[in-house]
Amino acid sequence: MVLYLILLTFGGLLFGSILWVFHRIQTRFGVELAEVAAALMSILILALIMVGMRAGWSLDRFIRHREIDLWRIHQSIRQIGYFLALLGYEEVQPQLCPPESETSKTAQMLADMDRPKRRGRPPTHSLDRWTRVVLAWENRDPYRNPMTLTEFLAQEFGTYADGSPCMSDNSFYENRKKVFDEFRKNATLNQEPTS
Repeated sequence: MVLYLILLTFGGLLFGSILWVFHRIQTRFGVELAEVAAALMSILILALIMVGMRAGWSLDRFIRHREIDLWRIHQSIRQIGYFLALLGYEEVQPQLCPPESETSKTAQMLADMDRPKRRGRPPTHSLDRWTRVVLAWENRDPYRNPMTLTEFLAQEFGTYADGSPCMSDNSFYENRKKVFDEFRKNATLNQEPTS
């Protein structure tokens, strides 16, 4: 609510300033020059608004994804924390885990190693299907067909009822690795001399 009030206040001040400059130029130099000046000021203001929107979007993405460790700086300055709370960002408190002794960690690691491996869910699609999908993605022309990986996977494998793709980007990268490993294995088998 506060941001909307600030936006409306400054928008009104900006509009009033443009009108004031328009009338000052109109009384001294004429209507034509005043219209040109108002148009140039409006273009400049719109360009600055676009730059500000881009900077705000980048800052929003930085805060939400916490891409680098500079996010910790705000924790030492309380005013920044209040400002971020005013903008609607919630601070995620780190979860503190009690320190474990070195012997319990070692015992846990040994227990994990002795545990029998469980088979995961069987793959939904065969390696041949993934090979075709990976090759189609790798050989696409990104200039003529600029789709994201998520859109491509939705096109290839379909979507759920909520619109999300049936295959995630992570499953694509895992299967891509398997396909490339298979290609390397076949290439080394073909290179081996037969006796």
